[in-house]
Amino acid sequence: MLNFQNKLLFIPAIAALSLSSCSDKADDPKKNEENELITSIHVHLKKAGGTITTMATWKDLTPDDASGRTIDTLFLEASTLYTGEIELKDESKSPSIDISAEVKTEATDHLFVYKQTPAAPVFFTVVRTDKDSKNLEIGLEYTLQTMAQKGITGLNIILRHQPGSKDGSETPGDSDVDVVIPVVVR
Repeated sequence: MLNFQNKLLFIPAIAALSLSSCSDKADDPKKNEENELITSIHVHLKKAGGTITTMATWKDLTPDDASGRTIDTLFLEASTLYTGEIELKDESKSPSIDISAEVKTEATDHLFVYKQTPAAPVFFTVVRTDKDSKNLEIGLEYTLQTMAQKGITGLNIILRHQPGSKDGSETPGDSDVDVVIPVVVR
């Protein structure tokens, strides 16, 4: 069995899986609606009822060149319930644009999908807690429950752009962003 220090060597491998995409419009139901440019993602988590206890940032100011990408590792405590918010920005412009506000304004067109990668063993679960005007989940706000299992994994964050086709599932539309943030549960 690998010790904890050896497991930390896998963090760069998980980080290498991280990618950003404003995917092609092949499955976009409304080809004239443009995807948002997202250059940074800030994951804010706090223990339920507490103050911010952990944060991780994914940033890519040069989308055509991965060498400029930076990714923080998210450190979580085992068997803990966190409440979370995600903050998205386009920092390619000055001043930067708060994409989270745009997503909230266009909530009926957007859905965040949170997945653990790899899927097993299960280190945490995520539940979206905010809803749009059609009572469908959005995912700007969520809870994250860690399990007793300790180890290294990844949090895959996908923002689905689903204009006119949002049904609460991941399938319709295309992705504004699809990134993996390394996670250490200790």
